[in-house]
Amino acid sequence: MSDKPLDPTLVDALCRAVDEHFEPLQLPLLERLVNASSHSYAREDVEAAACLLDEEAVTLGLSVTRHEARDSRFAKARVYATPAVGEQTPSMALVGHIDTVYPRSSGFVRYSRDGDVARGPGVVDMKSGLTIILFALRALQTASPSLAASLKARFICVADEEVGTPSGRFVYDMLAPVLTEALVFEMGRAGDRIVTSRKGGGTFTVQVRGVGAHSGNAHEEGVSAVHALALLVPQIEAMTDYERGVTLNVGLFEGGTAKNTVPPTARCVVDLRCVTGLDAKNTLRQLKDLVAHPFDALAQVPDRLRAAVFELTGTIGRPPMESSPELQALRARYERHAARVGFGVGEAPRQGGFSDSNLLAPLGVPTIDGLGGNGEGAHSMDEWCSLDSVRRRTQALALYLAEVSLR
Repeated sequence: MSDKPLDPTLVDALCRAVDEHFEPLQLPLLERLVNASSHSYAREDVEAAACLLDEEAVTLGLSVTRHEARDSRFAKARVYATPAVGEQTPSMALVGHIDTVYPRSSGFVRYSRDGDVARGPGVVDMKSGLTIILFALRALQTASPSLAASLKARFICVADEEVGTPSGRFVYDMLAPVLTEALVFEMGRAGDRIVTSRKGGGTFTVQVRGVGAHSGNAHEEGVSAVHALALLVPQIEAMTDYERGVTLNVGLFEGGTAKNTVPPTARCVVDLRCVTGLDAKNTLRQLKDLVAHPFDALAQVPDRLRAAVFELTGTIGRPPMESSPELQALRARYERHAARVGFGVGEAPRQGGFSDSNLLAPLGVPTIDGLGGNGEGAHSMDEWCSLDSVRRRTQALALYLAEVSLR
């Protein structure tokens, strides 16, 4: 794939178009989006916030396809497409999410601005990223209508990313065969470095059923689910291998009904993280084997505990995002334009947290992430975003879209 250099006159026109739209149009949209409460499970709120994107997409001449959630708790996912994109047209993907982690009851519901700093729920994770996508497209239309007309791009916006994209992920599965590359607009990283790999993982629950009994009158008749599970926990934690980037963390443990009752039930919740798809597969197999045979590796186990019944539920919710030559080539192409508007370049350290890049990259779509505005405090009441970084990220994307149009 050859990339034609952009004419300096076009570069100037694109950057100027972003600047002209920024204060009068882009920031007001950001404010409206942030003020539109959109906690993942507040379906009607999320739908109302997504309708703001629909309105802007229509003004840009994008088609709007709404996909009903597979789970009725969540709002519809959106796919906005440029005029050059048909149902089976190969295209790039610009990826974001409209939901946030903040319920109305949090009290953190309003946008505010102090100079370059904007604050509010989702301002950096990732409503500013959504405006970057829309206004880069607008800048391309303004600076070069002919290039905009030839651009093949889909803007995918899901409504449940903050809770693992359980409903919206089918959109990625459906579109992956026609996606040539994907840019994800989660918040920027330190030094402006681009996210090229993320750990994957999942959440698992181990349930244990024992036999309840009075601890004073019939202790010997009981089978303690708590005792049985307690013997398993160190074995789960021992599967951690820092050199391979595999971690298993038992973060919740509960059981029993009263202090004088042999506990009939117990459960623990395990967070599993891994770096490669192979490790995800192998570690899950080992965890299943361990739960199926919880006492095989132990020298001494009270006979009565062997009657306890163990059950494992859960799955690898997001596979690892692994680097590839195609991904690195995409990073290099985008970075040229990011550097042109004053951003640093390079790869971010592997990320421990998840995003929808964990869903796209394993489907074979070259994907880069962390292309949103810079800021801090995501998922906290101190969330803020640098507005100048949003402006320059919009310029960088506008330049990259122009390059894609010229291919």
